Amino acid sequence: MSKKDLLHNIVCEKLGITRQELADKLGLSVTTINSWSDEKRMSKSAKLAMELMLKNKELDDTIGKIKDVGQTLVKIAKEK
Repeated sequence: MSKKDLLHNIVCEKLGITRQELADKLGLSVTTINSWSDEKRMSKSAKLAMELMLKNKELDDTIGKIKDVGQTLVKIAKEK
């Protein structure tokens, strides 16, 4: 597994946050985050929290798209 594929790196990239910000969100030190050279070193609760962060981001993105479609439909309806 490459460093890019590690869960904490994916979370940082998708959420647009630094490792320090991730550490703050998880209540951990950045040193702990940096020590996760593989996911076996990660606690189950930290892994679950990060998986939930990704799912929440995905849901937020979906809701944003739905709102955009709704606004477009309202605009179209007003034009008629």
